[in-house]
Amino acid sequence: MGIKQNVLPVDLSGKISPSSAKRGFSFYEKLAFLYLLNLIDWLCTEALLLSGRFYEANPLMSGLITGFWSAFIIKAVLPLGMIIICSVIYRLSGGVESLAADIIIYIGIALYALVNLWHIFNFVLLFFVF
Repeated sequence: MGIKQNVLPVDLSGKISPSSAKRGFSFYEKLAFLYLLNLIDWLCTEALLLSGRFYEANPLMSGLITGFWSAFIIKAVLPLGMIIICSVIYRLSGGVESLAADIIIYIGIALYALVNLWHIFNFVLLFFVF
């Protein structure tokens, strides 16, 4: 019984072949991270709204979200359904990653990261200024 080692293919110069090396996060990891940022946004928004000192700044959401269950469906269930559909399409395409899909996912991650940074700023205001 020997120790099994992972061996990556190398060319004659000793460099690892780029096709065998993992390049970044997988499609599923990126979707999961985007969904996590979405849930954090929803929970932080709910907490700030419940404080009574903040209001929903997104005019589209302020008209749609009238209570917990509508917020749950719009901010948790629908995005999860979209992620499942994207995952099925990705699987049916043979697992080939698309540059356009990657760009869209990274833009979504960047936007949600900015929104969540804004929530952190608002929590600092809530706890230290008000």
